[in-house]
Amino acid sequence: MKSLFEFIDYRKYLDHYYKEKKKNSRHFSYRFFAQKTGINSPSFLKHVIDGKRNLTAPVIEKFCHALKLTKKEAVYFRHLVLFNQGKTSSEKQEHYAILRSMCNTIKESVLKQNQFDYFEKWYTVIIRELICLFNFKDDFKKLSRAIVPVITTAEAKKAVALLLELGLVSKKEDGSYSQTDQAIVVDDSITSMAVRLFMENMLDKAKAALHSVDRSKRHISGITLGISPAAYEVLASEVEAFKDRIKTIVNRDKDSSQVYQLNISLFPASSDVRDLKDKEII
Repeated sequence: MKSLFEFIDYRKYLDHYYKEKKKNSRHFSYRFFAQKTGINSPSFLKHVIDGKRNLTAPVIEKFCHALKLTKKEAVYFRHLVLFNQGKTSSEKQEHYAILRSMCNTIKESVLKQNQFDYFEKWYTVIIRELICLFNFKDDFKKLSRAIVPVITTAEAKKAVALLLELGLVSKKEDGSYSQTDQAIVVDDSITSMAVRLFMENMLDKAKAALHSVDRSKRHISGITLGISPAAYEVLASEVEAFKDRIKTIVNRDKDSSQVYQLNISLFPASSDVRDLKDKEII
């Protein structure tokens, strides 16, 4: 059986646990596990694995006992459940920080913590683009002052070290840097959480730019429109196609001299009126 510390999704761990127990003991069942936890519903474990039920604090403790977890495993399991069930980025980050603090027992390949680090600090992404535009000759003070808003010299130095560690940039013989790949694609749960945090930071920067950057150097606009669910799908596809065209233009640009952040938002600003038609207005 795989170690609990190899999982970053508690439902997948429970599914693995059940299958291994079932394979090694024909008497093991969802009902048997429910009896071990003292839960009346014989299908509760299956519902949890399928994502139809969550674990409350008291039930988490019952699961720890039924799973026969060690003290350290129980700590990890509690925070793993709370991380997976967290509803906000800050809540998830709080529990993820605990999981990371146990890295001496967790495989780095599972947590992919460096991927999280890449997006955790908004300026790391900016620096990846910026250091490839000019040779700052490892003058990290100069690099830090080129970021808007300015960061510390130590932060700039640490960001470059991380980029090198991740293999996202490489250092040339003349001391300049280049990107190892032009684009980065992410899709795992850990990185997605960090990406949300990054986007929150960038949206805050956009609000600041609305007041601090001259209109000739920034374009911030929006459209308020009424659409159907079908139209939303079409617009979402158009946005993705637009992003692809943007990448093509940027990749052909041989005279890049500044880093820009492009944010595109399409989100509901009202309830669906179809849900309101039959409701009485008080």
